Amino acid sequence: MSGRVLIVGAGGLGGPIAYALAAAGVELTVCDDDRVELSNLQRQVQFTMADLGQPKATALVAELGRRGTPGARAEVRRFDAGSAADLAAGADVLIDGSDDPATKFAVADWAVATGRAHVIAGVLRWGGTVFAGAPGSACYRCLFESPPDDAPTCADAGVVGAACAVIGGLAAGAALALLAGDRRGAGAAIAVDDLRRGLAPRTVRLAPRPGCPSCARAARPPMSPMSATI
Repeated sequence: MSGRVLIVGAGGLGGPIAYALAAAGVELTVCDDDRVELSNLQRQVQFTMADLGQPKATALVAELGRRGTPGARAEVRRFDAGSAADLAAGADVLIDGSDDPATKFAVADWAVATGRAHVIAGVLRWGGTVFAGAPGSACYRCLFESPPDDAPTCADAGVVGAACAVIGGLAAGAALALLAGDRRGAGAAIAVDDLRRGLAPRTVRLAPRPGCPSCARAARPPMSPMSATI
């Protein structure tokens, strides 16, 4: 499949997302300013002991090359308002797989303001969520109004490696659908509550939130509310 994707975050979610998209033939840029640590290895299967201390973005891109999918580009930088335009200038779809709420909102806000399709994925403990957005749909701030002040990180609360694989796969699937022009999933979140309970993922379709500041700055604001279903 042709298309260009920026993956923000090269850790537990970034690894399986990059594996899936690279295998599909997507042109990738991987952005992360963090380095590989020993505590990462149980959930970040793309890294080994040999990668300790290396920038995650560089190590992940090297791993993709070893798996026979060269051509990805590494950016050892943080995605924020100042770096967004440079990092994402050529991207058709942006994917956030970081564990930092402020970064997730920065990715979502920039994508909405510039009319880019995007996927925001998060994982914690045994579950997670995948939100897909596109011009004209409800946005990430329609779901979560602002970054929480005290949200636990993967390092704080823990995350099971299998949950990263499941959520990463769902995020990659959502991105591939957007790249193919299928926007039926835009403005909806897929929720995996707890892998131990064996429940099917829930899809929550969102209505645009009145007064949403991100929608107000959107390149293409939502025109009419969508009925919310669970």
